[in-house]
Amino acid sequence: MNSTMMPYNISLNDTTSANILNLQITTECNITNFGRSCVCKAGFLWNMTSCYTYPTCAGYPFCTCLMVPNGSVPFCELPCDPSNATVALNGIFTLNQKYTTELQKSSNPAYKTLEKNITTALVFAYSGKCSPLNVSISGFSNAGGVIAHYQMLLGDPVTTGNLTASATTAVQLLQNAVNSTVTVAGMSSIEPQQLRVNMWSPIILTCTINEKMDAVDWYLITNNGTDMIFDAGTNIRISTSYPAGAGMTISTLSIARADQWSIGTYLCQFSRKGLHYNATARVNVSLLPSEIILKPIQLSFLASAGNSVRLQCCAKIDGESYRVTWTYNGKTENAYAAGTQADLQCYTLNVSAPSTDTNYNCTFINSAGQKQSAIILVTIIKDGEQFCPQTKTNDGISWGITRAGLQVTVCCASGKSGNQTRNCSANGEWMEVQDNCISLILKKALTDAQTLQNGLGNLQERVPAILSVVTDLSAVSVNNPAGVTTLVSILGIISNVSANMKVTFGASVVTDFLAVASNLSDASFSSLWKTSRSPAASNMMKSVEQFSALFKTDNDTFDILLPYIQLKRSSYGNMSNIDDYAKAFSDFNGVTTFINKETITAMLATDNITITTLVFKTIGYLLPNTTTGPFNGAQLNSVIQSTSINSAVSINLCGEIHMNFTTNFSGSNYGQRCAFWDFSQPGDGGGWSDQGCKSNVNENLTICSCNHLTSFAVLMSINAEPLFLIDEITYAGLAASILSLCVCIITECLVWKSIVRNNISYFRHISLFNIALSLLFADAFFFSATFESVKNYKFICLSITFLNHFFYLALFFWTFCQSVMLLHQLLFVFHHVRKKIFISLSLIVGYFIPALIATGTFFYFYPKQTYLHQSVCWLNPESGAIYTFAIPAGSIIIFNFMILMVVISKLSRPSVSEAHRPEEKETAKRIMKAVFVLTPVFGLTWSFGFALLNDLDSLTRQIFSYGFAGLNAFQGFFILLTCMTEKKVRDALTKKVSSRIKSSTKSSMTKSEVPKKIFKVSTISKDK
Repeated sequence: MNSTMMPYNISLNDTTSANILNLQITTECNITNFGRSCVCKAGFLWNMTSCYTYPTCAGYPFCTCLMVPNGSVPFCELPCDPSNATVALNGIFTLNQKYTTELQKSSNPAYKTLEKNITTALVFAYSGKCSPLNVSISGFSNAGGVIAHYQMLLGDPVTTGNLTASATTAVQLLQNAVNSTVTVAGMSSIEPQQLRVNMWSPIILTCTINEKMDAVDWYLITNNGTDMIFDAGTNIRISTSYPAGAGMTISTLSIARADQWSIGTYLCQFSRKGLHYNATARVNVSLLPSEIILKPIQLSFLASAGNSVRLQCCAKIDGESYRVTWTYNGKTENAYAAGTQADLQCYTLNVSAPSTDTNYNCTFINSAGQKQSAIILVTIIKDGEQFCPQTKTNDGISWGITRAGLQVTVCCASGKSGNQTRNCSANGEWMEVQDNCISLILKKALTDAQTLQNGLGNLQERVPAILSVVTDLSAVSVNNPAGVTTLVSILGIISNVSANMKVTFGASVVTDFLAVASNLSDASFSSLWKTSRSPAASNMMKSVEQFSALFKTDNDTFDILLPYIQLKRSSYGNMSNIDDYAKAFSDFNGVTTFINKETITAMLATDNITITTLVFKTIGYLLPNTTTGPFNGAQLNSVIQSTSINSAVSINLCGEIHMNFTTNFSGSNYGQRCAFWDFSQPGDGGGWSDQGCKSNVNENLTICSCNHLTSFAVLMSINAEPLFLIDEITYAGLAASILSLCVCIITECLVWKSIVRNNISYFRHISLFNIALSLLFADAFFFSATFESVKNYKFICLSITFLNHFFYLALFFWTFCQSVMLLHQLLFVFHHVRKKIFISLSLIVGYFIPALIATGTFFYFYPKQTYLHQSVCWLNPESGAIYTFAIPAGSIIIFNFMILMVVISKLSRPSVSEAHRPEEKETAKRIMKAVFVLTPVFGLTWSFGFALLNDLDSLTRQIFSYGFAGLNAFQGFFILLTCMTEKKVRDALTKKVSSRIKSSTKSSMTKSEVPKKIFKVSTISKDK
């Protein structure tokens, strides 16, 4: 057939034919002495299979002239454009071959030989089921052997089955190949491939492949590297589905709120039988500044200074093109960049100082029109206004002139992140600095942990790296509450994310985690914990327990012994050789944990188990004291130990766990109870509970038996254990006391003129009246504080505490006035004190001094948040506030006892010289009698309370407790009895009541006589 025969019709089958319009020669072969040599005509090339199937002709470049044996009919093809290839492979071979320097350059013979062998194997492996278009070897690397890197382009058709078979064949053809990894592009896809979203908007990417895959992983590729994306928290969700009958796999990545972490190239990777099928999509986010840095954060000027104002706002350079504006005094103007500072882009505003307080609003606007603002407040200090002067602290931070009553915030010193705040008091004095600065190393560790929290990164790599940085607390400069809180946050993030992803770690990683927690539990950091406003200690204990459950080791037993936290664990899997789980912690006061082998055997019937016990030496004393109910006001009296049981399936404790605690303090007047820390309780991090626990208390040892697992300890009641009917006696006594005091005060008012006829009577009754009045108010406020609704309102509880403090002090100081007056009358019989002097001194002592003490106590302790008791409306005993009541009251009680001794001594040896004043003498005796009754009321009863502070046996404690509750609660009743035992009072009261009765009777009689007279007159008239 030649061109003159065109067009030429040819039948393909019985029904189909074709017309050949043109012929073109593609391959030319010549017969030589060595065989048939074939070359391609102009415009045509040999395909990859032919090049590696037939040898190259002598003297010709590779794949130009081929020596083709008889019977073979290869032919050249039109050149293939690699850009039209549908599938691209990137792969590596791990070769069992020693790496040499000859493999570093492509011109070396060893390089060329290995390159040809690998290329030949790839071509032959993939030619059988695929259409290889191009193969290239990109180089060799050393990793204990030779790692060969290659790329390959394939034409249609391509299936995952063919790729899997071809990849397996390639490994078999390379005799020294150990394994192979292949990533495939072009068989899966992501929609959309390009996406730009606004800040905080959702991102949804859908990845599809027309095959059913075993697994799918997502990655984010940025300039900083490649991070794995995992389902974390509430922001990232990954879902995979296999539509029925469709023979495909669909994976959807959903990000609820896009932010700076969301920018990059997203890689979706399906995996099956050693092959990874990749697809990518690019996502950009219209960002807003993560933080607007103000310089200064706020500013004050003296009105007379007339300074100009230079303000600056900065944001981290993040690739977004912002438009920045300044708004103040109702006008807005564009801001212009003032240059960069480190990694910040700053914008400056220079204006004249305002005449009044002004807000300067700096606003960043992104490409999507979204805005983020920050305000600099400029205050003007007018003439006569208080202000704090400019000063500089030891760390070099400058605090500018500030109007009184304002809080100032400044940036941290160089090398730190965060801020410092300081209050300028109402009288123009600087208060203490609140340091919220952390080191940049600690900030970087927190950022890395937050990256994991956002679902980015390989936990097995990132977690050890973060922990290695923060293990040395001195290196990360933890010297303030902010540092403690940051470290606890890092531990919490690592623990939560790792637990959610069910990732396990070896001994070194778990040891580092526990070391950070142990270092933070050191006594030298206790002050930093107590000033922290977050429930950090509870969070850290929970994180340690949670992370310890991720501990994986091949050893049957393993211990981690640190100064303040210790871990001991045992693994059980052999049903034929089971021992009791018994762990002793001799370094921690002999704490032991015991689970009998019967319980362990019962649990092993389900699955293999690992039992882990943690002991916390000091962290318990840092837990928030928010417990209510039976443990309200109790204090920790032992270390804390926590035991957990881990297995592949969920297993519950099938028996009891027995724990021995050596208590720190013991005494029959305190109750020792086993309890566990319940993280689920409302409040700041949980609270103590004893549900499911039994306590067996010995002298210095408490044995706890519980039917569940968590953090256990022994709690000691700060107050004595509640006694039978003690609350009822107290409430009844208070009610009777309040009623009696009201009767006493009314009685004193009714008979005042009748009984107060000399100075001694006047002094005595004025003291008695104020004692009754003070106690009435004190008892009333004390009684109101017993209601839970009152305790829940801090302001009301605070007010009741202050008033209780004042009136109880007033009560004691008025008894002091009465005792002093009595002592004066006994020692200086013929010397009289004028009423005016007595009243003046008594008011000062009885009310002014208590008011001064109560007010001073409030203003000293309340700013430190240590004024109130944590569980009742009373003064805080831990901060020392209680001593402002106990010391004055105790001193007056002692003085009253001394006066009582003087009275008794004086009564037993009366002076003869006093006989010439019988009336005054008689009055003095009556006062002595009254004091003899009053002094025990205000002295002896409170002595019962001081006695309860000692370690008493059970019976003695009960006697003093009932005595103290009964006598003190009924003080008002005793005062009424004291008032009524005086004969003059009784006579005056009787006379007063009698006169009222007679007056009432006379009035009744007068009214009854009128109708009688009328009746009488009427009768006479009728008779007439």
